[in-house]
Amino acid sequence: MRVLKIELEGTTTSFRHPHLLTGRQPSYPLPPPATLYGHIASVLGDYPAPESFRFAFAFTHQGSVDDYEHTWLIERDDRKAKAGQPAPNITGTLSPTVREVLFRPHLTLYLDTPHMDAWHAAFRAPAFPVALGRSQDLAAYTRVEVITLEERQAGYLDHTLLPWSWRPEVSLGQGLLMPRVIDPRDRQQVVWARYVALTHRAYLPMAGESGREAHWVRIDPGSRSVWVDPHTPEYRNRQRALVWHTLTGADSESLDVPA
Repeated sequence: MRVLKIELEGTTTSFRHPHLLTGRQPSYPLPPPATLYGHIASVLGDYPAPESFRFAFAFTHQGSVDDYEHTWLIERDDRKAKAGQPAPNITGTLSPTVREVLFRPHLTLYLDTPHMDAWHAAFRAPAFPVALGRSQDLAAYTRVEVITLEERQAGYLDHTLLPWSWRPEVSLGQGLLMPRVIDPRDRQQVVWARYVALTHRAYLPMAGESGREAHWVRIDPGSRSVWVDPHTPEYRNRQRALVWHTLTGADSESLDVPA
């Protein structure tokens, strides 16, 4: 199976919880699918059709720190409008906010798309500056290549998102509600989905292994095969297995949540 593999490194990034607006703003431990969709769009110069690709990834960082970020709260102020003025005045209030920032992020992104050659060329010459998270979180690609995955019976999973349907099968990981996709024509239209954020290494059992320990994904070894990146480090005679996600399919549970 041929896929596009991209490796990205940066100095800082932050994936703010969208439902927390005041006080300290923590970061998601992993980039939400909607963030990756926006990142891909910035590379291509336009939003691709959500059904035109699927993705898998691994994301790590070297620590987190709280930093102050200036936020301007903009509101309409009709009281100061002058006679004959076509639009009301707008006032802004400066609000210093404590925000969690992730240090030295590293993203390995895998893309499966019928537009492989065009996307490969785009990632080698992005349409817009490379950033992950906020606009000031500039980053750089250290590798962009097409690789061939191998189908195997076992592998390991690390620092990635798992579908919510896997929740009963893995003891590690945090359940999170994340923005799955945001309509680029109306940013108030958001599709939310539940995922399991796996920030540790977990192993898929081979035949003859019980897989009952906390760091195993408890599935029947004969029930499924996995696609493995043969260029990743080996742990317990396994290499990284990819968990594929889409923006439109049923690989996670979508929720209709009002914006």
